[in-house]
Amino acid sequence: MTKSWPRVTTMRPIRVMGSLLGCGDVGRKGRFVPDLRLFYPRGQRKHSPLQKPILPRHSRREHTAFTLPIFPFPWLRYRISLIESSKPQRQVRPLEEPQVLQMDTDFARFLWGNIWHLMRNGYPAQKKDADHADERRFNLLYPPRRHKSADAYSPSKWPRRNYPMPLPPLTEAHARQIAAQHYGLQVQAQRLPGELDANFLLSAGEERYILKVGNADHDPAELDFQNRALAHLTALPGVPRLIPARSGEEMPIVEHDGQRHFIRLLSYLPGEPLVRCPDRSPELLRGLGAFLARLDQALADFQHPAMERDIPWNLAHAHRVIRPRLHAIPDPVRRRWVERALERFEQQVRPYLPTLRAQVIHNDANDHNVLVAQGQVVGLLDFGDMLHAPLICEVAIAATYALLASPEPLQAAAHLVAGYHQVIPLTTTEVALLDGLIRARLAVSAALSAERALIEPENPYHQISAGPVWAALERLDPVPAEVAHGVFRQACGLPAFPSLAAAPAQPGRDEQTILAARRRYLNPTLSVSYRRPLHMVRGQGQYLYDAEGRAYLDCVNNVCHVGHSHPAVVAALAHQAALLNTNTRYLHEHIITLAERLTAHMPGDLSVWFFVNSGSEANDLALRLVRAYTGRQDMLVLAGAYHGNLSSLIDISPYKFDGPGGAGAPPWVHTLSMPCTYRGRFRHAEDPVAAYVEEAAGIIRQVEEAGRGVAAFIAEALMGTGGQVVFPPGYLAQMYALVRAAGGLCIADEVQIGFGRVGTHFWGFETHGVVPDIVTMGKPMGNGHPLAAVVTTPEIAASFVTGMEYFNTFGGNPVSCAVGLAVLDVIEEQNLQEHARRVGEHLKARLKTLQERHPLIGDVRGSGLFLGVELVRDRETLAPAAGEAQAIVEAMRERGILLSTDGPFHNVLKIKPPLVFNQEDADRLVEELEGVLQEVEQPA
Repeated sequence: MTKSWPRVTTMRPIRVMGSLLGCGDVGRKGRFVPDLRLFYPRGQRKHSPLQKPILPRHSRREHTAFTLPIFPFPWLRYRISLIESSKPQRQVRPLEEPQVLQMDTDFARFLWGNIWHLMRNGYPAQKKDADHADERRFNLLYPPRRHKSADAYSPSKWPRRNYPMPLPPLTEAHARQIAAQHYGLQVQAQRLPGELDANFLLSAGEERYILKVGNADHDPAELDFQNRALAHLTALPGVPRLIPARSGEEMPIVEHDGQRHFIRLLSYLPGEPLVRCPDRSPELLRGLGAFLARLDQALADFQHPAMERDIPWNLAHAHRVIRPRLHAIPDPVRRRWVERALERFEQQVRPYLPTLRAQVIHNDANDHNVLVAQGQVVGLLDFGDMLHAPLICEVAIAATYALLASPEPLQAAAHLVAGYHQVIPLTTTEVALLDGLIRARLAVSAALSAERALIEPENPYHQISAGPVWAALERLDPVPAEVAHGVFRQACGLPAFPSLAAAPAQPGRDEQTILAARRRYLNPTLSVSYRRPLHMVRGQGQYLYDAEGRAYLDCVNNVCHVGHSHPAVVAALAHQAALLNTNTRYLHEHIITLAERLTAHMPGDLSVWFFVNSGSEANDLALRLVRAYTGRQDMLVLAGAYHGNLSSLIDISPYKFDGPGGAGAPPWVHTLSMPCTYRGRFRHAEDPVAAYVEEAAGIIRQVEEAGRGVAAFIAEALMGTGGQVVFPPGYLAQMYALVRAAGGLCIADEVQIGFGRVGTHFWGFETHGVVPDIVTMGKPMGNGHPLAAVVTTPEIAASFVTGMEYFNTFGGNPVSCAVGLAVLDVIEEQNLQEHARRVGEHLKARLKTLQERHPLIGDVRGSGLFLGVELVRDRETLAPAAGEAQAIVEAMRERGILLSTDGPFHNVLKIKPPLVFNQEDADRLVEELEGVLQEVEQPA
């Protein structure tokens, strides 16, 4: 059996490239519904509109293929979605006729084996009880975490309960026989609903029991996990007891129709399910919270090899369930509710989960599993979804069910939280995450319900049963997170809205005292933002907080790329700093892993890495590489460009050498006109790109006539200090061709715009379809930690080997590399590049709408979350409105939004926030900006 998973290579009669993405669903009536989804391989499309890939990328080796027919059996409804690579729009359509897939033999054997298994066992299976149908498990395959080995994805390594599993076809007569043979009980048997097991209520006079006959395909390790947990909870009232057989076995095995089944006998718990209790008083809900807390106290020291489970109801992985199913929600308003819940989970909850206390939890305190009697909680059923997870997930799941049936959802959830907190005090961080977790749990239910409705469109039950979930989402969606947070804080006896500033260890200094100290002790060239400087004490996500606890929406600090103080980055830094920090003269793995991960994002032969500490160091090293390879010094640079603070970089930065205090360009530096489509020198030319390139060609000829040659052309693909300038299409490609024809190299400065900020691509230069010879990167790479890099080709790197070692004491140290890897993980796991594209397009569209209403806005440009708004006093003369721009920045600061200006005339509002900046933030920015524009544009 192959260790890796070869991709599907072709499909006839229609040619399709891609890999299989999921094996189907066990529908409400127990029928298996295969769902074969194909996605484009790397280089064509990141993922299909249907779902992200579950299988890893693979090598391009040849594999043996096997032809497998798929037939539309009468009992087997199926849907095969094809993405036709030959069509430019990549249309998706269902196939109604039998098709033939050509695929790897291992996968064909696995798929066909499952279909054959279903045929042998007969369908449809017994219909499930309607009361339980909505909350039962539907055993879908879900995308695993990234960066696992290919072997981890082979069928033998997938959770067995994700495979199709028909209910054991045992009757009540069989149950009576089993009870007598294995337990010595003469009983009456009544069949109960069950999703994976055949369940029976056994009655022997006054004594009652629950008999569970396990599915033949059920993983014994999962059953043992449940058994050991029940044994661990023996002293806790209200939990079923496992009754051993006469042989002493906990799980005797019975055979039926050639299949082996594990059987378990549990004690019967009295009480009525909470779902049948219409009066849910605050006391009852607090009692439920306290009951769960006592359960979790008892489970705190329990562990089992099977406790780490990747199942759909693992709330810590809600994003894996929700995002692939957004397409299944047809109503755009409802889809937006779910998207906002997902966005909040990914940005404000998920990063903090690894830092929380975690243990085995029940994970399913829904109102079918909770038993009540005389207004009190007396028992808890169904330990089948137990897993190891953050403790707060237990509270969030139970609170979600509590609010579903309440006319005052937040208050109902708060009562449950209060009861839990009385037994197990929650931390302030756990309380802060509750609202986001509750919304995520609702979104999981909504997304799965919507997908079931697609699978069984003729079944109205799916939408009826999802009604309370949608109603809860609708009611919670407009509730600010701060309000919900305040309610839960109050429930835990905490102030609803605490100060956001940390308590100082000693009396703090006010702003004037700090300013005076700066003037005395710091270099006098340091500037301060805003007329009234801000004293910032904390950052989180896209917000900065001042000493008085006021939050400011940060729309300008692109250094903290994945958000201020991102916990995953902080944790990686702290862990490695506590373990080892040294230099590259010793072997360590992080630097190699980081180089490998970054190379995967690079085109062409860009594969040799130099790790440094800042973008300035990176660009200085790029100049040294250029000179070593070409033996030349002359550089082509763009007007308004800035490439760093070292002397060598001031020399190639017109923003500095042509600015205040600058000495002008050195003789070996040649400034080209900024290719700006709005204000550029050749913007009115018949062919502006040709005009700009011809200007460069003339300068190259002058250099060559002087007996020298051009060493390199350095440029950002989207200029920052130039005013967020977007080059005209074709400019960069033609410039690269021109420079290379003259024997020079091309350097892409990605210090500001790299790592997915432009949205459409990971690197800015990719938006122009070019491949540089050298790429430099910095700011976002370490999310505020001093980390930068240079990458080039092996040929250019070899020219740098002259006998003089390049050594950087801190460059590539283990701590910095751990930080870099954490930043990459966050970008990829939270899909921040796509997020930047989506939010950036929304923000840009809204800013252009403002442009139509406000003549002060001359141009809106940029890509992703790297945008510029140029302000002019006259749209014909393009007279820069620098004073107005500064006034707007100051006014926005008073409204709690941080902006800044850029460009040669300082009249461009630059917008480059942390990538966790969301659509709600974008809307707030535009609304506040419009109010300020109205004030500024009013005649004096």
